[in-house]
Amino acid sequence: MLRCVALILGLLLISGAALAEKPPAVAPGVPRSETLKPVAVYDRDGNVTSAVPFARNGKAFALPVSTTPQTYEIVQPDGAPVYRGLNLCPADIVIASVSVTAPVTTQAVTFGGKTLSNVRLVTSATGAVNEFEDTVFMARSGRVLGSSSNPMGGQTRYVSIMALADLQGVACAFRLHYGNGN
Repeated sequence: MLRCVALILGLLLISGAALAEKPPAVAPGVPRSETLKPVAVYDRDGNVTSAVPFARNGKAFALPVSTTPQTYEIVQPDGAPVYRGLNLCPADIVIASVSVTAPVTTQAVTFGGKTLSNVRLVTSATGAVNEFEDTVFMARSGRVLGSSSNPMGGQTRYVSIMALADLQGVACAFRLHYGNGN
């Protein structure tokens, strides 16, 4: 009887020490990056238990959409390597960062009777979105993607966007949020 009690106490001590071990900083086999922070929470066995949600960095950009490619000038926030796109339009849209020809000329953007403070319509020559090669967002959908490299360099980004079907007179804008997470 005494041996049985001693055995049970010994097993409890051993299992207690194992349970107190710290979980790994990064799950085994997961690539590491010096510039990106992990965006997942791991259990003590190294399994992903939850992902860090998308955290917006700054105000959203509203990009009015039509069936004709439009290019907008925006400033991507510092430290925001990913973006969340929300297509509120009743049609699929395609979007891409493009190059512009100097000098760049822009004008204010008005949508729904309001002037958008953080978006400018580019009126000078630019590259245009390609409906067969660039990023498509399905109608009334959204997703988080990593930002592609900026063809112009720096934080000022020129974004070309267009609807892939007639909007039938509906005024809609694509919402672009830069930030971190997934």
